[in-house]
Amino acid sequence: KAVVSTQSTGNYFGEKIAFYFAWIELYIMTLILPTIFGIVVFAYGIRFAGNEIDLEKAANESLTTALYSAFTVFNNPATPWFSLALCIWGTLFVEQWKRRSNSLKYEWDVSNFEQLEPDRPQFYGSKTRKNPITEEEEWYYPFYRLYLKISFSVLTILFMVLLVIASTLGVIVFRAAFNAGNYLVSEPDTTGMTEAERAAALTARVETNALYTSIVSSVLNAVAIMLLGFVYEKLAYHLTNWENHRTQTAYDDALIIKLFAFQFVNNYASLIYIAFFKEGVSGSQGMFGNPDWKDTCGYTDSSGAPLCYPMLVLQVAVLLILKPMPKFFKDVIIPFLLHFWAKFRSRDNNDNVEAVNAGPEKTKELIDIIEEDRKLIAGDTDFTLSEYTEKCIMYGIIMLFGTVFPLAPLVALICNMVDVRVDGYRILWKNRRYIAQRAEDIGIWQYILELLNMVGVVVNSLILAFTLKGSESIIYKPVSDSDSSNQYEPWMVAFAFEHVCFALKFIVSYIIPDVPSDVQFKMRKEQFQVNQLFEKGPLKKETGANGGANPTV
Repeated sequence: KAVVSTQSTGNYFGEKIAFYFAWIELYIMTLILPTIFGIVVFAYGIRFAGNEIDLEKAANESLTTALYSAFTVFNNPATPWFSLALCIWGTLFVEQWKRRSNSLKYEWDVSNFEQLEPDRPQFYGSKTRKNPITEEEEWYYPFYRLYLKISFSVLTILFMVLLVIASTLGVIVFRAAFNAGNYLVSEPDTTGMTEAERAAALTARVETNALYTSIVSSVLNAVAIMLLGFVYEKLAYHLTNWENHRTQTAYDDALIIKLFAFQFVNNYASLIYIAFFKEGVSGSQGMFGNPDWKDTCGYTDSSGAPLCYPMLVLQVAVLLILKPMPKFFKDVIIPFLLHFWAKFRSRDNNDNVEAVNAGPEKTKELIDIIEEDRKLIAGDTDFTLSEYTEKCIMYGIIMLFGTVFPLAPLVALICNMVDVRVDGYRILWKNRRYIAQRAEDIGIWQYILELLNMVGVVVNSLILAFTLKGSESIIYKPVSDSDSSNQYEPWMVAFAFEHVCFALKFIVSYIIPDVPSDVQFKMRKEQFQVNQLFEKGPLKKETGANGGANPTV
């Protein structure tokens, strides 16, 4: 089997990797419920969509119009209920994981690991002090120095995040400016053309320039993301090493915060721009007050207002589908090619192993096993870092933007089911064995999940109130067309939905205990037995008949 049980994983790879597989197992199990709900909402949208747009008429106009009109099936009366269900599901998942984590902590006896965690080998102290517990001299690093270094790291990370945002905005401005000026395509020679031919030539120039501008801007955006990502990753590791954290847990938490902050901006910035800002940019005012500088959505509603919701649906769907591809290429394709190449190179070196056959047969078999293990690919230093990052980014897409794409849980479920099998097969058969590391839980990733749940409520509230053009007719229905005293207020809708979600999430988290009842019973029983031993008093030594010391109470 490619994936073994949690207990076997902990015994072989250590608790740190075992916690990851326990977490992803629960994640996959809990994804089934929103997946079913999302499929139902999607089917409902296919049945009842098309109230505002005639799909058959749109199909006869142009391919672009038909494509954007088809995406309006995701905006239906069931969308707010699906958004509410996603917000509650996020809390249910986190609460269930707390229970599972506490059970595993007690079972593996790592509840107090972080309190007794040894120092990192790379940690160095600058001063000495007496340990208040052991009363022995120990080296320590002054807190004010660590605080100053962390403050500098935060400022550096904020600068890099702002640099990423600036590069994204620069690409947007470039696209709008070059679309307005048609700089990438020369003006056609219209001498001797009729009015209709001249209009057709100018239209062709605009469309060709828009195509070239989109291609160039996409390349610029990809290059900027890759360069900044490469520099950022190196900088994050350097800053975390420079901060000189005492324990491995503190080091990992500091590194995760830095890397995830960049990934958050890198993956969600374009989606947030499309959801909340692009309609204003593509409106009549344009950028910087210039009506010609417009980053258009490509589609308008029945009243002529820009409609960016279909583009947001397409962007979310493409991101969910293409996001696992680089990891699949890195974890499957590249290791397979490297393993094949190593096997091809070593096929002529079998004589080296045969020459060692001077001892018993078992010695030769052991040498063969060691030689085969040596040919395996060395894995990453921290296997769980990249895995948690990818899963949490996809989890964030579901929590923040799953409202516009009800099939997001289905895509995440399929990707995770395939990925967990690939991970198990890779670490068992294709990579060298990872160094076993202990851990008390999944670390700061649990707080990141809770943060994504909170941010998801706010983003979903704003999407329902402002981005979805059908929200006004779904949530609020005026009594009559002439009734202007009670109009639709988007901010009131966002405020009401957000407060309802937070109230329900609080109730769910309050009802579900973090520690299962059976674990509480075992802990109380264990504490009772310890108290009983203390009540009996300390051990005394008595001299036995043979002159030895017999300990008695």
